[in-house]
Amino acid sequence: MKGALTALAGLLIAACQGLPAQAAARLEPLWTLDGLEAPESVALSADGSFFYVANVVGEGDAKDGRGFISRVSRDGKLLQKEWATGLNAPKGAVLAHGRLYVTDINRLVGFDLTTGKAVETHEVAGAGFLNDTAVAPDGTLLFSDSGNARIYAKQGKGDVTVWVQAPELRAVNGLLPEKDRLVVTTMAGKLLAVDYRTKAITVLAEGIGDGDGAARLDDGRYLVSEWPGRMFEVAPGGALAVTLDTKAAGRFMNDFIRVGDQLIVPNWMPGSLTAYRIIP
Repeated sequence: MKGALTALAGLLIAACQGLPAQAAARLEPLWTLDGLEAPESVALSADGSFFYVANVVGEGDAKDGRGFISRVSRDGKLLQKEWATGLNAPKGAVLAHGRLYVTDINRLVGFDLTTGKAVETHEVAGAGFLNDTAVAPDGTLLFSDSGNARIYAKQGKGDVTVWVQAPELRAVNGLLPEKDRLVVTTMAGKLLAVDYRTKAITVLAEGIGDGDGAARLDDGRYLVSEWPGRMFEVAPGGALAVTLDTKAAGRFMNDFIRVGDQLIVPNWMPGSLTAYRIIP
């Protein structure tokens, strides 16, 4: 009983001091692939056998034509470093409607999954800094604009439109689609939820820093990356715990995905892709 009371007291003190509590899950490294060039996001292939990785190559806002998409096996082997080329600074990547879509500063580009050739390019007028991508349950393609506090939408062959814009979306970044809502991270430190129907915005947590990727765990908790190198676990109610910290090692944690019991995490710095097993 004494030990339990001591642990409870520690948690209460941490909460009062604004310190993170102990995480319920831990992340066990499985493999790391080096030799990529500022990878920012990752998407699973249609058959589940490999990953697409978006490589920025340089600065995130440079229109230099150096960006490319790599293909990486499920066990961390490089299959093709430059599967698709001719991009500037590709970030969010997602499969939708039989194509791979990536954001590229101020445009959305769609690639043929067989050839790796760009078959769609949508210039987004007024876009500031396009970032993550996601597919809503109804098939709508959504992508964030970190520079303008907005999220865009594209339905089928239709035009790109502003889906929602609000002050709460300042520095919006990662997008995680759920059944009735879109979970959103911001580089202003917030984890938000946007109702698909009403566009009402709810704050789920604060204090995350430069939020990037997000994934939901089976028990309803979320894992959220802060790109300079921390992984937070967010409990219902918004309590935060740091489950992994790689800042001192210079290993960024960008827009990751969850595949079963694994997290696949791009590391802009030092230019790698890391797989972790989620240990409950």
